[in-house]
Amino acid sequence: MPKTQGFDQYTEMYDQWFTDNPHLHKAEITAIETLMPTDDAGRRLEIGCGSGQFMGPLKIDLGVEPSKAMRLRAEQRGFTVKTGTAEALPLEDASYDWALFVTSLCFVDDPMKALTEAHRVLSEDGQIVIAFLEKNSELGRQYEAHKDQSPFYKDATFMSADDVLGLLGQIGFHHFDSVQTLTADQLKALKDEAITPTVMNGHDEGAFVVIKAQK
Repeated sequence: MPKTQGFDQYTEMYDQWFTDNPHLHKAEITAIETLMPTDDAGRRLEIGCGSGQFMGPLKIDLGVEPSKAMRLRAEQRGFTVKTGTAEALPLEDASYDWALFVTSLCFVDDPMKALTEAHRVLSEDGQIVIAFLEKNSELGRQYEAHKDQSPFYKDATFMSADDVLGLLGQIGFHHFDSVQTLTADQLKALKDEAITPTVMNGHDEGAFVVIKAQK
């Protein structure tokens, strides 16, 4: 069953986070852009697009979202969104060149099935990009410790980079690449000044990790 209750009930609170944390949001977008070029090449799908906060900057053609309130908010912003879950995408085989998850894989009921569905709808040599909160980072451990206090993350199952890479490999994805941002030092610096944290290669330090793989 899709974990949508918190997102349906607290849509305004969800969107307010992006208003209150523009430098964090920018850092996340910049990290994704590092592995998902912002030109117009290829059809782009976001799985679990929420209220569309990433759809515009990343030039997403279609979002799939199970939460009605989030879907309506994204549509109000002018984006095209279909009702559906990651485990049963309402899309034809090989219909997209890019499939993107942004902090949504931790909410699906069956990550393996969700990634298998993404593999199905990707074209030959299509690319998958997964952005997520690294559970073994300092911030990830804080979120895990306090997730019962959040209307959103109380239902999340946080994952590590090794978890994500392992699933992708089992499904048949290959040619992995990863970047990261929001290290402990960067997050500390953000408290003192308005900066946009830098993006680094790899996935061993940052709280926000992006992994790309090829079908």
